[in-house]
Amino acid sequence: MKIGILSMQRVINYGSFLQAYALKKTLESLGNECYFIDIKPGRSIIEDTAEAKRKSKVNFIIGRFDRFILRRIQHHFYIKKRKERFINEFFPILGVEKTYNYNSQYDIVVIGSDEVFNCARNVKWGFAKTLFGEGIESDRIITYAASCGNTTLDKLNQYSIREEVQKALQNINVFSVRDDNTKHFVETLTNKKAIENIDPTLIYDFSEKLPSSIPEKNYILIYAYDNRIDDNETINVIKSFAKKHKKKIISAGVYQNWCDKNILCTPFELLAYFRDADYVVTDTFHGTVFSIKYNKCFASIIRESNKQKLGYLLKKFNLSNRELVDLNNLENILNQRPDYESVNEIIKKETQSAKEYFLDNLKF
Repeated sequence: MKIGILSMQRVINYGSFLQAYALKKTLESLGNECYFIDIKPGRSIIEDTAEAKRKSKVNFIIGRFDRFILRRIQHHFYIKKRKERFINEFFPILGVEKTYNYNSQYDIVVIGSDEVFNCARNVKWGFAKTLFGEGIESDRIITYAASCGNTTLDKLNQYSIREEVQKALQNINVFSVRDDNTKHFVETLTNKKAIENIDPTLIYDFSEKLPSSIPEKNYILIYAYDNRIDDNETINVIKSFAKKHKKKIISAGVYQNWCDKNILCTPFELLAYFRDADYVVTDTFHGTVFSIKYNKCFASIIRESNKQKLGYLLKKFNLSNRELVDLNNLENILNQRPDYESVNEIIKKETQSAKEYFLDNLKF
């Protein structure tokens, strides 16, 4: 069967790449032929941020010509090199070509996973109704582990797009979501039951793709969006913990200007850095997913932008005590190993549920 996957495969982001890879490989393991569909852009519904970007650029030029200027230049070239590697090296691994593919004439189209329903944010594709099922030419459309991110029903009302989203969603035959916010979102708008499934990176075994070893040992892995962990209090607490436990502080795949090392790696090398880390501090959904997957002692920083999906993820695996709310608790959180026997049992059951979901729904 030929399957089109409508996902976030062109985003310069390791989590987006790995979820797309895992979903494609999982579907192929069931005897299917898979192709990625690109997101057909829609209109902008968020206030134009061009002025904000201009100010940000000006701030970069005149704001802080201080002792950190060298690191700022290093950050610039790190991001540039990462983008080049994604486009020229990583995307071809997925089968994503430089020419965009908007064809949706497949036996079945799978929308997901990642934040495919997160429309209340400023992204280059705007309010893309194709992500909600509109304009797709396949006779059957399903989702897998779809997420709204921090988009809520209230935000749909705020941007006056509720009716358009509701109409588009009627084209989708079966819904699989990955968090309770998205479940409520879908069931309210469609009156259809949404099935909960875990992120595809948790159900797929990457072992054969990972390097057997990496050059670093005895380290704390930091995984957060570029320079997002930037307040002195958080940085000093992490540095203090690292010094006490005689660990290096490494950021892999993303750039933090205060870390001992910033490593530009492949997506599979990134997973190896999670696998071999002594501790992990993250503020992202996939950083938390990878920490769980490789049974790490980790702490997750919850932010307003990710509290819906990240808070629910931790709750699902009975790991809410990994939330780093009070910085003074970092030592206690990282030194307390989670009960991974029960966590791994949940992953095992959810992996079987995902397989059953596909076997039940990849047919007419």
